[in-house]
Amino acid sequence: MLRPKLAVLPVFLSASLSVTITAQQQTPSNLVAPSQLALALPATASLSTEESHKSAAESYSAEGVIRIAPATQVAKKLPSQRPFRTAAFGIKANTLGAGAELATPLFRRFNLRSGVNFLAFAYPFGIDGVNYDANLHFRSSQSTLDWFPGGHAFHISPGILFSKNTVSSTATVPAGQSFTLGDQSFINSVGDPVHGNMSLAYPRNLSPLLLLGFGNILPRTSRRLSIPMEFGVAYTGAATINVNLTGTACTNQGCTSFASNSEAQASLTQEIKKINEDLKRVPVYPILSLGVAYHF
Repeated sequence: MLRPKLAVLPVFLSASLSVTITAQQQTPSNLVAPSQLALALPATASLSTEESHKSAAESYSAEGVIRIAPATQVAKKLPSQRPFRTAAFGIKANTLGAGAELATPLFRRFNLRSGVNFLAFAYPFGIDGVNYDANLHFRSSQSTLDWFPGGHAFHISPGILFSKNTVSSTATVPAGQSFTLGDQSFINSVGDPVHGNMSLAYPRNLSPLLLLGFGNILPRTSRRLSIPMEFGVAYTGAATINVNLTGTACTNQGCTSFASNSEAQASLTQEIKKINEDLKRVPVYPILSLGVAYHF
């Protein structure tokens, strides 16, 4: 009984082996290609893919990955620097008075500048008991060559000053009060009090000057407005003062008339000399200026 069963076993194994091989050979024909699988996906899957790409692009844009090129800036046109073809006009306040000036470029670091100044005001003061009510009348014009050694705002400006500066004043002494002329003391009379006039003059009208300053009223950039500041001196020579007095004044020896008494006139001359000696210590006129200018 066992032998028939064993004989059947090889036949069964061979049949099973043939079935397995046949199944392995038929399996690749049943596989689906990736492209076919993608085509077989539902429409909702492709839509979700497009939406994911769109959201990714939006996220890149939101993060600033997409950049916009800046607009091209138009270069500013620089003012002309041709001599006598362009100019700057300025106004200023200085120790010579209120002024106005014009300037034109000569070279890269040089300007030619000219201006006028006017000043008129009253200035009361007193010397040794004599009161002076001075009226100042200053008129001047100046021309300078502005040199900018570093090519920036600092400049050195030599030039010429033409001036007609005058000072006139009345001289009075209160009645009954004391005053001094030279080394002599006087007491002013009540009936004929001492009074007179005073004048001040400069020895020359044409004077060299030298200025140092900051600010170029003809900037070599696109700026049009500037605020120049300067300081310096003009060599005008020492001013001289002259005083004439009339009236009656008294001393311990009695009362004398200034118009006819030689001793009183000598005391007056000594006083004038003393004042002029003090003025000789200042042979220059100080200049300090601040202004505003516009380059056309």
